Amino acid sequence: MRSTARLLALAALASAASILVSCDVGLPAGRTPHREGNRLDMGDQKKLKPQRKDLFLARATGLMEPQPGAVAEGEAPYPYAQNEADRAGAELVNPLEPTPAVLARGKFVYENFCIACHGAKGAGDGKVTALFPKPPSLMTQKVRDWPDGQLVHRPMRGQNSMPSYARQIDPREAWAVVLWIREMQKSEPVAPPPAAPAATTASAPPAPQAAPPAGGKS
Repeated sequence: MRSTARLLALAALASAASILVSCDVGLPAGRTPHREGNRLDMGDQKKLKPQRKDLFLARATGLMEPQPGAVAEGEAPYPYAQNEADRAGAELVNPLEPTPAVLARGKFVYENFCIACHGAKGAGDGKVTALFPKPPSLMTQKVRDWPDGQLVHRPMRGQNSMPSYARQIDPREAWAVVLWIREMQKSEPVAPPPAAPAATTASAPPAPQAAPPAGGKS
């Protein structure tokens, strides 16, 4: 009797331990869970999956879409609209000095973003102009007279067929490009202003033909 009771007690303890372990580790779940030790497969454990747009996970982790007007830390959006070039020229001041390092950076950015259209010397003869409209030369007196803010406004907001580069280059790099353009203007001759489009004259309508005389005889 004692041995039987002892065996029953051991069996009860083993059953209770099995239940506790199952509750602590978790039951099998998911597509193909591993059965060893009744542990879940790593692919089925709770985790954030960046490629899955899950609103619950986004709320739980704070990775929701930013609110309209939110600005990333360290980012300074360009504050002027496309049609505010004159205002940008009057209010903006170049924060950089033309040191060798800044000029080298400006040259590097110019040769990677601007040279395709504006050409190596800013003459507007880049290789892309064989297929797209040729931009005005950066060496004209008009561009030389622009304040730096007026000049930096163009790549920040775009002009004519040139798109905005505000998402491609940092504002400080745009200022460095302005200094590099000023450096080129020191050694390049002043370019003539763009030629005005030729005026088109409307062709005169043909003169009306004289009516034939009465009787049909000429």
